[in-house]
Formats: sequence, C-alpha cells, structure tokens
Amino acid sequence: MIADYLTRNSIAYSYEATAMTNDWFIFKSKISRPDFFLPQFKLVIEYWGLVDSPDAQLREEYIRSMKWKMAQYRKNNIRFVSIYPSNHSNLDYYFRRKFREAMGFELPILPVNRTCPTCHIQVLDVPLHIKWHSSVAQT
Repeated sequence: MIADYLTRNSIAYSYEATAMTNDWFIFKSKISRPDFFLPQFKLVIEYWGLVDSPDAQLREEYIRSMKWKMAQYRKNNIRFVSIYPSNHSNLDYYFRRKFREAMGFELPILPVNRTCPTCHIQVLDVPLHIKWHSSVAQT
C-alpha cells in the first residue's frame, strides 16, 4: 500500500535500503533496514505493521524493537516518518502531515501526466491542451 502510494505520487524510493549512522565514514555502522527510503528527501519511512498484533508477546517484542529503532534514528539525526496500520484509512493525509513534521515543509505536489483523449499523447494540463486542439482546428 505504501509503495503504491509513493509510486502514484511520483515519489522515488528504495525498498529496505540500509540505514547507517552519521559517524565518520570509516566508523559507520548499520542501524536497520527501514521499509522505505526517499533519496530525494533523505527520509526514512517505517511501517510498524505488527504494533497491533493480537499476540501479546510478539507485540511487546515488536514495540521494544520499534522504540530502539526510533531512538537510533533520533540519535543519528536520521529523519523518519512512522506509518501505522491505523493510518491506512487516510494514508495521504497522515503521510503528508508526518512528512511536514519531519521535513519542515510540505510534500511537493508533482505534476501528473494525463493522456489527451484526442491525440493520445501525455500532457500535464489536459483542458489547456484541448483548447489548443480547438484553436488549431479553427485555423
């Protein structure tokens, strides 16, 4: 679901890339394999999918690991966004809000190409393009 969301919104990402500490290069060490990394923004997205697990022991261990990862990200100044199962109902709202909190600015809205119904080419502004068709047809 998150990968589909990122793809639909033309946001480049790496899946399960390795997060490293921000120490001197020779001392860098692996922190974790976050679910998603957005290289354009240097932002990690973690999906905490088992936080609501009905298995109490699994949930407890998972939350402990989750808190450890979050602490490592903070300690190493790695910006991250946490997505939970409850966020799925309105992923766009939650992701944009959390992105703004982590980055300090709004997620840019990238233009989406649409297909012109007349000439079948990809255009950014279909109504404007159709007006162009009309003006060309009149000449």
